[in-house]
Amino acid sequence: MTNNIPLMIAAARGCKNTPFHHQGRRVGVGLDCIGLVIVALKAAGVPVRDRSDYGRRPDGKSLIAALQDHGAVRVDDIQAGDILLFRYDGQPQHVALATSDSTMIHSFAPANRVVETSMGDYWHRRLCGVYRFPI
Repeated sequence: MTNNIPLMIAAARGCKNTPFHHQGRRVGVGLDCIGLVIVALKAAGVPVRDRSDYGRRPDGKSLIAALQDHGAVRVDDIQAGDILLFRYDGQPQHVALATSDSTMIHSFAPANRVVETSMGDYWHRRLCGVYRFPI
């Protein structure tokens, strides 16, 4: 993914402060966590098939299957451009884009917008998967 990482991160950073909106897919208008990742992946040339049939708390198995169906491979380390999967209520329900090995950008409902944050203890405790697209 080395060649397209800057494109992904630039696209995601271009979404900063976009309001959180469940199933949102419009930069500047509203994005959810999956919408932000879709924007970033499309900027990198990954052909993404979107789904709108998930609830407020998506099924973790569906998120993992969607990542794998799009060609993502589970890895053990975190690098810029990786998709991070986080657990809530015992299952994967939130995704973010790593901007480095210790920072990420995501559309986060409690922040009510797209934010770039460090991955402190709060996020490391919830991290349950790191996926990389071999572009």
